[in-house]
Amino acid sequence: MDLLEQIWNSLGEITIFGLSAYKLLFAIGVLLLTLILQGFIAGVIIKSIEGLAANTESDLDDQLIAIIKEPLSWLVLVAGFWAVHIILVEYISAELNTLITDVLGLAAIALVANVIYRSAPLLGQLLQYLTVHTETDLDDLLVPYFPRLFRIAAIVVVCIKGAEVFLGASAGALIGLLGGAGVALGLLFKDIIYDWCCAIIIYTDGLYRPGDWIAVTGLSGFFQVSEIGLRTTKLYAWEWGSIVKMPNSKMVGGIVDNWSQNRADVDEWGIAGTLEIDGITADQVQRIMAGLDEIFKSMGVFLEHYVMFQGVEGNTRKIKYVAYHLPAGYGRDRDEFHLRVMRFMEKEGIAANNVYIVTDVETYAKNMKMASKN
Repeated sequence: MDLLEQIWNSLGEITIFGLSAYKLLFAIGVLLLTLILQGFIAGVIIKSIEGLAANTESDLDDQLIAIIKEPLSWLVLVAGFWAVHIILVEYISAELNTLITDVLGLAAIALVANVIYRSAPLLGQLLQYLTVHTETDLDDLLVPYFPRLFRIAAIVVVCIKGAEVFLGASAGALIGLLGGAGVALGLLFKDIIYDWCCAIIIYTDGLYRPGDWIAVTGLSGFFQVSEIGLRTTKLYAWEWGSIVKMPNSKMVGGIVDNWSQNRADVDEWGIAGTLEIDGITADQVQRIMAGLDEIFKSMGVFLEHYVMFQGVEGNTRKIKYVAYHLPAGYGRDRDEFHLRVMRFMEKEGIAANNVYIVTDVETYAKNMKMASKN
């Protein structure tokens, strides 16, 4: 026992390159143990887990093993260097000690960031699974962008820490610099960012959803919403069989007439118009209103209908009609209704050039304005 104590004390007195011999031997032993542990983890533990995972049907566990296999091995090595640093810390200058601490911290952060970067697709799948059980569609729109966001965040964190270690800049100053750059980029891409915000408004307010039939201010025709993206909404123009891409800001800033959202549980599309007839008597107005009512009833396809006399404008008598129809067969029955109205006018002996069937007030007003100029 005394002999061992004498040997230990002798080792404490021996120095190699100014380092205590026993501490140097201890540090070397820790490094050797680290290398052995690193090989044990890679060769035994990971392979055993891979063998167990091979018997499962899901490939999720295989992906997780592939993600953590290499970073875990490097993490053991970083931990070993950290232990050696603690053993020899009294022989290291304050500046070098700070540098080693920062470098080891950067290495640990880089390993964690590497795991996040490589597992970003899996995190995206997890979020996608969670959003299946939600009622909103906004999260379904944003989830595909989260894997890229995770990767960008991992890279930014490593860059900030690396700049702090090697360039001597503080993290606060770097974050402030990034914030200033973000403001500049925000001003540069304000229209794009505005479209992103409008996409959120579209989903949260429920302006329309994919599959809805809509009419949009500034666009002529009837459109079906094909897809709602972060920047644009794709509209299918059924008249031409083409796709129209509209910025979300235009959709939110304009007026959207949604034909697929209804006041009740029953889907209903409206048929509305105004008959403007010149030079007819009050009795004829009464007969025309009764005739329109009879046409609606005889067709038997309308959920509700209304016929209203809107008064006299100059020499014109205005009769408005409104009816609600199921989406199925809408176009066919609308055309049939207007044809029956025309036949009724012919039976009443009213000249065709005295009758205007106004179903689109905006287009009618433009045409009348152009006609008055000619």
